[in-house]
Amino acid sequence: MPRVKPATLWPSLRVVSKLAILTIVLALAVPGRAGPVATAKIAEWAASDRGGHADYKELAHGQVIDADSVACAGKITIVDLSSDYCAPCVSLAMYLIKISKSYPARYAIRRVNINRPGFVGIDLQSPVAREYKLAAVPWIAVYDNKVKIAEGEAAIKWVTDDVAKRDAAAAAAAQ
Repeated sequence: MPRVKPATLWPSLRVVSKLAILTIVLALAVPGRAGPVATAKIAEWAASDRGGHADYKELAHGQVIDADSVACAGKITIVDLSSDYCAPCVSLAMYLIKISKSYPARYAIRRVNINRPGFVGIDLQSPVAREYKLAAVPWIAVYDNKVKIAEGEAAIKWVTDDVAKRDAAAAAAAQ
């Protein structure tokens, strides 16, 4: 049985790799193929009484905002900068609404959609995205009684730690 020299396989592999990359790029670049992940579901669930009532508002749609001014006095306010075209953003929004429904007196959620109307994809060049120098989304900031206490990755850690403490206290009280 004749052996195929490895050198003769490389040209065909390079062509296949280039075709695969080109196919992926074209699939992502075709206008109209992508759509918002689940914005309607986020708004519907936030407005419903399933799981409690959430203190949730959606703001901006790409316009500049003053995050400090949307913080609520007397509550932990989580300002969530995200895009309708970002699956992790949608997951985070659903989690934030869930904790707001679980602890309505504690958390207020303010979701800032960074996308300008009509923009397809994640709009990192919108005025609000440029204002906060966003390189990626989701991005959150946490305010306690209108004072910023954390932002970015530190804010996500702060929120998860705070929720864990609340859950542990609720479980201890139930026993």
